[in-house]
Amino acid sequence: MIGALLRRQWRLHRAALAWLALAMLVFEFLITKLAPETGRMQGLLAMLPPAVLEVFGAELRATLSPAGFLAFGWVHPFALLMLAVWAVRVAAGSLAGEIGQGTMDLLAARPVARASVVAAALAALLGGLAVLCLAGWGGIALGLAMRPLEFAAAGDLAGVVASCWLLFAAAGALALAISAVRRNAGSATAIAAGVLAASFALDFVARAWRPLMWARPLSLFSYYAPQQIVARGAAAGDVLALAVVTVAGAALAFVAFQWRDL
Repeated sequence: MIGALLRRQWRLHRAALAWLALAMLVFEFLITKLAPETGRMQGLLAMLPPAVLEVFGAELRATLSPAGFLAFGWVHPFALLMLAVWAVRVAAGSLAGEIGQGTMDLLAARPVARASVVAAALAALLGGLAVLCLAGWGGIALGLAMRPLEFAAAGDLAGVVASCWLLFAAAGALALAISAVRRNAGSATAIAAGVLAASFALDFVARAWRPLMWARPLSLFSYYAPQQIVARGAAAGDVLALAVVTVAGAALAFVAFQWRDL
């Protein structure tokens, strides 16, 4: 039964997945074309205001290496937006969307366990994120094959790609929990997108304004630092935090959908 539900998810979202994957591949490919040779950005760093260096200096210095610049492509708003679109689209459309359209009534009339519906939605969400991340990684591999960079290889970004997948797995799981208690895709999309945007804004503002630094751990994006991952590897605490949010969000979705009225 989960296989049949997954085939429905594929029919609903395959066009969007194809376009988003193409966008990720092309964008990360272009990042390899823009990556500077070693040492070319040192002068730019020296020209930046001290206040900017105080807040973002560590990240900017990490970006100066070819591998660090490629990692920047995984924290760029365009790449984050592509992944966020998939996470919110699938989560909102799989549960709340089906209820709003009335198709959930057809599923409820058949011997389909509610847990199977949520499991299929979760599998589509996580599988699609994997496709998008691999497409972006493929764009880097293709770009480096055409323009090799000193001290940079596609394998250097493996930890970044995996962490990016985990970040949006956590975001998508929370969006799925929201979808499990809403009655239409519109409201679920608005709430999930708002939560994700607020999380991103909180991380940015907390880094720039020290009085708000205490609230930064409340943002999912505070546990995702591509340049640091390239330099030192993913922090175990960050991986654990995102994994806990993913499991908790998925568990909430299963429980809430099991007991709600359709």
